[in-house]
Amino acid sequence: MKLSFALMLISALLLASCSRPVVKETVVERPVYVDRPVYVDRPVAAPAAAGATAPSCVYASQAYSHGALSCQDRTEFACDNGVWKRTFTAC
Repeated sequence: MKLSFALMLISALLLASCSRPVVKETVVERPVYVDRPVYVDRPVAAPAAAGATAPSCVYASQAYSHGALSCQDRTEFACDNGVWKRTFTAC
């Protein structure tokens, strides 16, 4: 009787030591950012008459005039004669 009780106790301890608590792993994913060009390299057509208008900047198929500001990739850019210049201001 004592032997069977001891064997049951030992087998119960062995089974209990083999199991482990279920722990859920925490996975933290970083957002994926895709680098896109800040400006589009397209030749700006000169007006038919030699006017005093500055060339425009283009971003996301939208034309912007000289001096316009645009928020691109969480940074502010200013149009300067057809070229986007970074103003180093967060937006």
